[in-house]
Amino acid sequence: MNHTLRICTFLVLTATPVSAQEILGVYVANQGNFSTNDGSITWYDLSTGQVQEVLSNFGTLAQSITLHGEFGYIASNTSNAVDILKLSTNERIGQIPTVSSPRYITVIGPDKAYVSELWSSKVKVLDLASRTVVGSITTGTNPEDIAVVSDRVFVANSGFGNDSTLTIIDIQTDMVIETLDLECDGPRHLEVDQQDELWVFCNGNTVYNHDFTEILERTNGAALVLNPLTGDLVKRIDFDYQVGAGALGQDTHYSPQSEEIFLIRNDSTAVIVFDTSTNEYMETIAIPGTESLGGLVYDATSRLFYVGRIVSFTEPGYVQILRRGDLSEAGHFDAGIAPAHLVFHRASNITTATTTILPNETSLTPAYPNPFTRSTTLTFMLAEPGPVSLVIYDALGREAARPVYGELPAGQHRVTWEAANLLPGTYFSRLMAAGQIATSKLVLAR
Repeated sequence: MNHTLRICTFLVLTATPVSAQEILGVYVANQGNFSTNDGSITWYDLSTGQVQEVLSNFGTLAQSITLHGEFGYIASNTSNAVDILKLSTNERIGQIPTVSSPRYITVIGPDKAYVSELWSSKVKVLDLASRTVVGSITTGTNPEDIAVVSDRVFVANSGFGNDSTLTIIDIQTDMVIETLDLECDGPRHLEVDQQDELWVFCNGNTVYNHDFTEILERTNGAALVLNPLTGDLVKRIDFDYQVGAGALGQDTHYSPQSEEIFLIRNDSTAVIVFDTSTNEYMETIAIPGTESLGGLVYDATSRLFYVGRIVSFTEPGYVQILRRGDLSEAGHFDAGIAPAHLVFHRASNITTATTTILPNETSLTPAYPNPFTRSTTLTFMLAEPGPVSLVIYDALGREAARPVYGELPAGQHRVTWEAANLLPGTYFSRLMAAGQIATSKLVLAR
């Protein structure tokens, strides 16, 4: 196996790591009012404390935002398109059209994504490079959240409380493998934990009479933990209440650093916390304030919650920053109408470097650790700046990940490859730079 392109000689190299966990800021998808379609996107810069309304009243409902590489992909529900935001400039640079009522977007490859269509009972396959729809998959009714584990994609079919199924799709063929009946009403949100188990959150269902003056039937919510490879139920936690935020937004957030899932209760007064290392209920946190909860994210390093607060569907809301310990307010910033989906924008996990004398050749050194169980670090040297591609392939030659793709300066670079969602086995890294290629063998163990 060829581990290096050529022998690399250099003198002193000083690397300044950029943590993969460093948070640059928070993007907020403000859903807007259903009757006026005045959704918007807010950007909060943690380093400066400045707030920017990136997209203002752009004629749709902003259901969710997914960050991938240098772009943000916005599920612009009523405009039947996915809007594309360039993160470096916070400018809208294009759209992926002909996506009916997009709800949630999940990236499953360097240039491939799935988006659930809330009203069409389908998932569309997106080519992010060409910005086109390249496939369509029929699911259950009103599909919402999408999760990926290994070579399978899972779609929660909410039916607004009237469906109870999970659609399983083969990631290679884009074909439905199986539909599971979860025996809980309204599955909406999915999370994959560090143990590669799939958490499914069902909101419950309320059935009214014809004029909505009387409740005929009511079911409560539940949390299910599944083995995603077999579909077997690992754990079921039934609630004596329904769950769900104050808008059709983000009900759950998973923090891999603390191995916790946070679930908003439907009365918008509390957040339920689960320990994903033990699959147990931990606690219920009462959130101070009177405004409804639209969504939240949690920074385990600083122990801060960022909570979207819905004032009304005609007035702008705000994001409240709360300390985990005593729930005192550490700050807040203005947002748009119904801030219902929040995501952290994290720094690249590529290490930048400065050198006194640059390496005179380009090289790829063996990964460490290797074998590894969850992540490994790959180090490479660039003799000159330019386009770089570092791709991971499985033993069958299928692309599994693309940790690096873009322009980089000369010097030493390190990238941590997280392989938590992949099956154990042999993989190969392939570096392409300056017209040269180098490969290295990787072993993912469990």
